[in-house]
Amino acid sequence: MTLSRRTFLKLSGAAAVAATLNPAWAAPPRQADSDPILHLLNRISYGVRPDELDHARSIGYEAYLDEQLNPATIDDAGMDARLAWLPVLNMDRATLARLANDDYRAYIAITEGMIQRAVFSRRQLYERVVEFWTDHFNVAEGDNNSELLILHRDVIRRHALGSFRSLALGVARTPAMLYYLDNYINVAEHPNENYARELLELHTMGVDGGYTEDDVKAVARAFTGWTIHDGTDDGFYFDPDVHDTDEKVILGHTLPAGRGIEDGLHVLGILADHPATARYIAFKLCRRFVADEPPASLVESAALQFIVNDGQIAPVLRHIFMSPEFHASAGQKLRRPLDFFIGALRATGTELPFWRMEELLQDLAQPPYGWHPPDGYPDVAGAWMSSSGLLARWNVAMTLTHEAASEPYTDIRTDLFNRIGTPGSAADLVDAVARQVFGTTLPDDQRALYVDFVTDGNDKFALDDHLIATKTPTLFGLMLASPAFQWR
Repeated sequence: MTLSRRTFLKLSGAAAVAATLNPAWAAPPRQADSDPILHLLNRISYGVRPDELDHARSIGYEAYLDEQLNPATIDDAGMDARLAWLPVLNMDRATLARLANDDYRAYIAITEGMIQRAVFSRRQLYERVVEFWTDHFNVAEGDNNSELLILHRDVIRRHALGSFRSLALGVARTPAMLYYLDNYINVAEHPNENYARELLELHTMGVDGGYTEDDVKAVARAFTGWTIHDGTDDGFYFDPDVHDTDEKVILGHTLPAGRGIEDGLHVLGILADHPATARYIAFKLCRRFVADEPPASLVESAALQFIVNDGQIAPVLRHIFMSPEFHASAGQKLRRPLDFFIGALRATGTELPFWRMEELLQDLAQPPYGWHPPDGYPDVAGAWMSSSGLLARWNVAMTLTHEAASEPYTDIRTDLFNRIGTPGSAADLVDAVARQVFGTTLPDDQRALYVDFVTDGNDKFALDDHLIATKTPTLFGLMLASPAFQWR
């Protein structure tokens, strides 16, 4: 169901509801009594589910945060059954390579796996951090999707809340990154600087981290011989015959002559321990989870946590989410399109075939693993705020709700009506839908607008099954398209 802006607003049936969408990208005013637990769940999950909000409130803010920071303690057994139809996710490199169309199968599996986990996993913060590192160590899907799957599964997922040093080393060795940034052809005779430059600029110190062009050249020399061999279990191979064994000086550190793979390992250690890396990683985590322009005080204190905890990620995140700066940031982060899509699926229970999901994600301009430059998908609101982007969100919202519930021949199935129970009034219906979309009921002023839509402004309105059937899908769509859902 593709809508124009005019058609969408006409479908809403109420100018008051349309007013909640204008100005289109304006963040709703922050409530003075913002619920800290609701704010936490809004940021560490892809969409607040009522049962999770109840659970968090029952054990308290800090206990729930600690639970999410220790995902192995959370029973997530249901995900195994949900992903059972994707055996490719668990295959090793050799088995994958024997499959016909292995890269396309890997592409489907890694995309479906990402979406399914984000929608259904109870380990929500873990999945959000996995997505963060997927952007940070970006490798675009393409001709090496099987290797991309291995990178994602065996490196990013394994180390997402653990040691940054181990994560960076794992990424450096994976064939996906070796192919993507050309280090597999980095040899002493003709050093290739692509990986070295991105390692310094994007993976560790940041563009303003204080390194020089001489450092870039020396880092490239240190990683000569780091290449790929299909005969090894993980695809990594160090070829000493093409490694530059001369002395190197990097960031004031001397790498003595006559060494081999130790050069690259030494560089990764230098970079993992560098204060600029601590600040850069802290800044990016604060930008993702706090604000597009995070407070300098929080970035500095988070960087200190990175340093004193030897690059362990979980303590840094705990510090961020316990900080007063985080508590003051409600409503300051715009959902990126993929975040919006996953949140809509969590709210509605809608299921759709892969080809249709891929189509909608293309419309939203953020399919997983679809960003081809090495810097990962943009993480600030300004990159996504356009009239076409807003219209795409409206269309997707109505596809997942109105079309799914109303079109007899659609290939999309939805769970809207099972989720709302048996509302006895228009206000009950609005509250039931709001709990699914936002995790809780709306403030009175916003609630009144949606009640007016349901009743068509009729004071003598009586809710019946027919009106529930006709109003509920569009009510879901309107809430998903509202600023209150776009901003978290």
